[in-house]
Amino acid sequence: MNPSALPYTVLLLLTELAVGGLVVLTIVDARGQVTRGYVKAGAITILPLALLAAWTFAVLDPVDDIDGYTLNRTWFNPALVGLALFVLVIVAHLIVVFRERRQAGIRLGIVGSVVGLIALFAIALLVAPPAWSTWGLVGSVMAAALLLGSALMAMMWGHWYLTSGRLPKEPMEEMALLVCGAVIIQALFIFLALVIPAREVPLSEGAIGVELGSNPAFWLRLSAGLTFPAVLAFLAWRTARIRGMMSATGLLYIALGLLLAGEVLARGLLFSTGQAL
Repeated sequence: MNPSALPYTVLLLLTELAVGGLVVLTIVDARGQVTRGYVKAGAITILPLALLAAWTFAVLDPVDDIDGYTLNRTWFNPALVGLALFVLVIVAHLIVVFRERRQAGIRLGIVGSVVGLIALFAIALLVAPPAWSTWGLVGSVMAAALLLGSALMAMMWGHWYLTSGRLPKEPMEEMALLVCGAVIIQALFIFLALVIPAREVPLSEGAIGVELGSNPAFWLRLSAGLTFPAVLAFLAWRTARIRGMMSATGLLYIALGLLLAGEVLARGLLFSTGQAL
């Protein structure tokens, strides 16, 4: 990976985690199957992710390219404003959640999810010019947010379930299946990126001219960063069905770590090859 692109990789990763986490947390909260303590823990987890994403973006300078990788500078300020608004809504969400105002928390969760998705949309457009399709990259980033958010929230619910065996198992089952579904969506965008060439091959020092099919990082992203976590999520779903929550939580722990590593590889490949994987 081009070292100059590392802050943008971190920015995408943190934003995807925060936005995806809030989307999934709001959904399970609205369904009424999780405890108030879990919602509070989720809100506490999401806030620092959003703050780190906003801080990472705030220290970046608006430029036209990252050492040869073209950016759409027009979207820099909209993305920055979107992230700032997202952080403000997240703070308000955390406050009302701790004040036990469930309906207000759900409404703010919906608002925050929409604002966060808009901010993520703007960031995707910022880094989209070399990719095979602007909308393809947007879709890939949104799928990654759903994937990381569902894995994070499912793993946290597994921990919460271990505090009391009387909690419902359905949220774990649904979130584990959500991880599997998001993997399928992400795999579709990877397939499209493979068959449709990048519009512009970056001229950065990270672009070493190796064909994607011969690049070990690509196969590592595909296997360890996507396929294996999907298998683990499926096993977690099967395990949750028989209330083996400790095993399911452990499986999701490993899956989340691999998904995070896979997303770093995917964005590293984006900035070095122009292909959204």
